[in-house]
Amino acid sequence: MSKVRFRRTFTEKERVSFVKEVLECGSNILVAKKYDINQVQLSTWVNNYRRYSQTLTPKEPKDEKTIPNYKKEYKKVVEKLKEKDLEIEILRDLLKKKTRP
Repeated sequence: MSKVRFRRTFTEKERVSFVKEVLECGSNILVAKKYDINQVQLSTWVNNYRRYSQTLTPKEPKDEKTIPNYKKEYKKVVEKLKEKDLEIEILRDLLKKKTRP
């Protein structure tokens, strides 16, 4: 008779504790057997932990900090555009004056 396996879910804290244990003892095989976790899954958690620095999921960028930067940049670009439009207008006027006899 075969074993019926059910899908277990682990919290972020549990996964981090498993990963830390792997990093301490150096063997994900031992930790996987100890907690009856798939070795490949545990390796994935370890790789994500190393990649994302102390967490298992990527950090979301905070839009609050980037929005003011975009607003400042937008204002600068609008000002430059106004200056260029004024410069073009002045140059057109000069061209009109020069072409008249």
